[in-house]
Amino acid sequence: MMTMQSLTDLWFGITKHKMKTITYVFTCFSVLFTLVKIVTQFFPSVQIAGVAPLVAGVIISIGFGLRKVWKPSSATIHIANSNTSLDIVFGDLFAQDGVRAIAVSEFFETELGAPVSDKSLHGAFLKRHFSGYAESIDVQLATELKNEQPTVAEDKSCGKKLCYPIGTTALIRVNEERYLLFALTKTNHENCKVYSDVELMWRALHRLWRRARVECNGYPLSLPLVGSGLSGLNLPTRDLLNLVILSTITESKASGDTQNRPVGDTSKPAS
Repeated sequence: MMTMQSLTDLWFGITKHKMKTITYVFTCFSVLFTLVKIVTQFFPSVQIAGVAPLVAGVIISIGFGLRKVWKPSSATIHIANSNTSLDIVFGDLFAQDGVRAIAVSEFFETELGAPVSDKSLHGAFLKRHFSGYAESIDVQLATELKNEQPTVAEDKSCGKKLCYPIGTTALIRVNEERYLLFALTKTNHENCKVYSDVELMWRALHRLWRRARVECNGYPLSLPLVGSGLSGLNLPTRDLLNLVILSTITESKASGDTQNRPVGDTSKPAS
């Protein structure tokens, strides 16, 4: 029996892929029509005509089209020989429970504009919680990063000058909510455009998992599909997801970690 969530997932698939839905239905009906014509042409004794076969063909075609565009809104992967599981969720990162991870640049920028695009998840986070009050997050970042050893980028054209190693992580509190900001991308000093690659992403995730073991304290860690937004990895969504899953499994096996980590494929773009 189809649940309400399944119906919601189906409706989401239809509205997001209107033309694909129509194409799948038409293609299935065309195939059925062709098969019927072949059968009746070469086997005249077989009669397939009337309203009933037509209705059946339409129903089958519609069912095929709907099934092709329906995608579950969540899936769970249990990691063997550990108590860790991955919940892959399609939704809003800010609506998830527990600690939320957000990828940032190596400069931990807090200024919207050239340093942080308002189209990125990092930008959405700043607008949501610190719009017009960057000083409050800067104070928390200064406290969190005081034991790190940054380098100074004097030639950087905009934003902050202190550059931290990839994977550096800072815990930011917003009322009762907790966020782990981790350095995923490097920055072009001339135009402040951010970029990353698979090796940098692997390093960043490794250090994120280490910090999460300390901060989560049994709560889930919600991670967006990092690398899918403005970070410039240019990898297919499936490859990015596989990379995150592999990183989680590797870290869980190495550390004996038993935390549950939902991986949220947020509807907002990731950094």
